[in-house]
Amino acid sequence: MGIDGEQFARDPYGSGIQRVLQYLAKEWPSDSTPAEFVFPDGDHFVCVEPSLAAGIFSIPFTNDRAHFDLRGEVVSAISDLPGPRVHESELEALYTTWLLPEVSYLPSVLNRVREFNKTMTTVMIGYDALPMTHPENYRFKPGTSAAVSEYFLLLTHVDKVVCISEYARLQILNVLRRSEELVTVVAHPGGDHVSTIEFVRPDSGATRFLRLGTLEARKMPLEILRAFLDSDVDAELVFIGSPSASDASINAEIHAAVDSDANVNWIQGASDLSVLEELERADVFLSIGIEGYGIPVLEALAVGTPVVYSGVQPAGELMQGVGATPLNEIAPEKDPNKLHESLVAMFTHLSKRESVRELATLVDPSSIPNWRDFVEAVAAECHSLHPRQ
Repeated sequence: MGIDGEQFARDPYGSGIQRVLQYLAKEWPSDSTPAEFVFPDGDHFVCVEPSLAAGIFSIPFTNDRAHFDLRGEVVSAISDLPGPRVHESELEALYTTWLLPEVSYLPSVLNRVREFNKTMTTVMIGYDALPMTHPENYRFKPGTSAAVSEYFLLLTHVDKVVCISEYARLQILNVLRRSEELVTVVAHPGGDHVSTIEFVRPDSGATRFLRLGTLEARKMPLEILRAFLDSDVDAELVFIGSPSASDASINAEIHAAVDSDANVNWIQGASDLSVLEELERADVFLSIGIEGYGIPVLEALAVGTPVVYSGVQPAGELMQGVGATPLNEIAPEKDPNKLHESLVAMFTHLSKRESVRELATLVDPSSIPNWRDFVEAVAAECHSLHPRQ
């Protein structure tokens, strides 16, 4: 089978979706389901075994990226891959199954899936909220509407979709109206890329709150920031993640807060090592808003950091009782329009060291899902033949 790597090659960055790509390559069961990852290289494509692809997908996570030419590094690494180069017209004859592993609005990627769907099994991984239900998270460039529509259309009629959560599955079935007669299953991504540790946090000093992920509106970074500032507690708030690509005002407000308040910090372009260090230093991890899944929740729990979550949070719900606690258990949300008041109450409550200790006793890192199970579930769906064959 072939796994499409063009979207990553054209626009690489380190996010939850790219983590999925990395571990698809690292954990792919080549003995039972032989596969090649396919990357563009100039006017041709290079097809490589998963272990080599894993090195390409790991580039965003092994460098501090704030001042790093990530795309240039990826393009250079692909050009150095061994193996013959083939023309795109030759790809269809090489494979019986094709997997599109990430979101893509590139016409070249979408055209390939549409054409391959006529002759072979086609599989996609289903992610996240949709623009139909959460338009505030999307700002499509003029002239791209046809490609965007094609991507969501493909989700409705490829042979199989493996969704990262039940939330994503229901979005694809109920909002996109994918036929229930087609295969649409759920496999939970893992959190075991972060090693569990025996880390002893200081039992005094200011509570350190951490929020990890891109600063899009549906993840509510401004709601978190404003509540923190209004709580006026002796605590720290750290954001780790890329700027919002859809709303520059979010970035501007967080920059302004960092400039004016020594207790607010924003780290961009962090490597895996830098993220791990911040997770270890944090007392409480915040996951507020709407997530298609929420891998950072698992990363926090893996190092023993308790999680507070609110909104659509599949990973938070999955880990409830073993380290993830709903916001409304700490500060009851009697009115969904009063999230700000609940967040202020949460910051006030968890600024007390004894409250943080109580929350931390719930964490059980051994309960987090693992990547091998996720990848084997994806491979199992890719292993069977096209229903028309």
